[in-house]
Amino acid sequence: MNGGKARWSGAVAAAALLLLSACGKGGDAGTAPPSGEQKPPDSAAAQPFDPNTAAELTVYSILSGNYEGFMSSEGQYIQRKYPNFKFNFIAPGTSTTLKDVVTAKTPIDIIISTPDVQPVIDVGLNSDITDLVNKYKYDLNRFIPVTIDMMKQITGGKLLGLPSRVSSYTVYYNKDLFDKFGVPYLNDKMTWEDILETAKKLTRFDGGVQYYGFAGDIIAMLDMNERAPQYVDPKTTKATLANDYWKRVFDRTLPLYTLVPIAQPTNLTSLTSARTMFEKEKNVAIFVGVNDAGVRAANGSMDMNWDISPFPSFKSAPNEGPQPSTRYYLISSTSKNREAAFAAITQFVSDDIQRELVTTGATPPLQNVDYISQLGSGIPQLKGKNVKALVPPHYGEMNVKDQYYIASRAALINAFNQVVAGQKDVNTALRDAEDAANKQIAELKNK
Repeated sequence: MNGGKARWSGAVAAAALLLLSACGKGGDAGTAPPSGEQKPPDSAAAQPFDPNTAAELTVYSILSGNYEGFMSSEGQYIQRKYPNFKFNFIAPGTSTTLKDVVTAKTPIDIIISTPDVQPVIDVGLNSDITDLVNKYKYDLNRFIPVTIDMMKQITGGKLLGLPSRVSSYTVYYNKDLFDKFGVPYLNDKMTWEDILETAKKLTRFDGGVQYYGFAGDIIAMLDMNERAPQYVDPKTTKATLANDYWKRVFDRTLPLYTLVPIAQPTNLTSLTSARTMFEKEKNVAIFVGVNDAGVRAANGSMDMNWDISPFPSFKSAPNEGPQPSTRYYLISSTSKNREAAFAAITQFVSDDIQRELVTTGATPPLQNVDYISQLGSGIPQLKGKNVKALVPPHYGEMNVKDQYYIASRAALINAFNQVVAGQKDVNTALRDAEDAANKQIAELKNK
């Protein structure tokens, strides 16, 4: 299956999805070694892999894509160190689902995966790479802890691969609207309570136009946490939405979305529609969106006087932050080139390559603060912007993002929109959401 024939559709978009990372259990973003302490080498190896080794590696991307896209965004960086590595590429399609390649006994070496690695486990392509980490004395402490911890939580402590990219959310604001209404700009120390007070001042009806002080992806607000509350009880596989935790989340979040009555709450809570209002209609002053400012600045999407502010926390929970969305490189159980696959993966997440990628605005899965100083430096349109705010001060733990989580989250978002629209009170909406989620979970179990 020649890589050049596969179709590319989403690897670049997936990198901008959801969501960055940082230091595990709600800890700070990456920290530098103490003064005078020697920084660990990029990938100290007891038995270095020979850069002249020839290998042919087959890459399967759950995120879709094609050979050309993979080579331009990833493969070429691997070949800098391993010029004799060649790649085949397979993406999901007719006769090329994960189940299909397993049935056909197609040997796969590397799997590019979403945070939900369960589909890989379900078809038996999972393989613990702890032996390779130990053999090459590879330093896992380079990575933002939550990106490793989440995988081990799903796999019962096994390490199936390494995080290769990470994304999250940040806060954007239209400085033109702040100037129009004489409101001071956002600053790096603001809490959500401060954001709310600022948004109130920017919610105006002026010149026949309704201006909204705040809008943005409700997923970012619901998934903001310090210790991830699971949407579904892993033991019972029952939704856990009608509880005090989600009531508190609704109660503290609703004021941001109810500054003015709105018939279609999804205009404010949907990432796509809220972004349209912010970027094109320019009637939203503060917007929570994916931290893909590099891409959007370069393509001219944000044609206004704009800037970035760090993702805030609430005063009552100062260590809360948005969940990261991590792209993983996994080594398949069918690989006959495990060491070459491991060499390829570790090359892509090496210091040199990651330092280059961050200049494009990509946020690395590593916790070395040296990267942040170069974030977006290769994009002229980001000059003068508060680009360090693309990395949140804190990150929450990651939810187990399986099909049950997705069903429960959809029910929770629907409940929130119903409350914003005044159709239900919080308690009723949450009870109904839990019932709806459990019905959906039951249907998924019977498929």
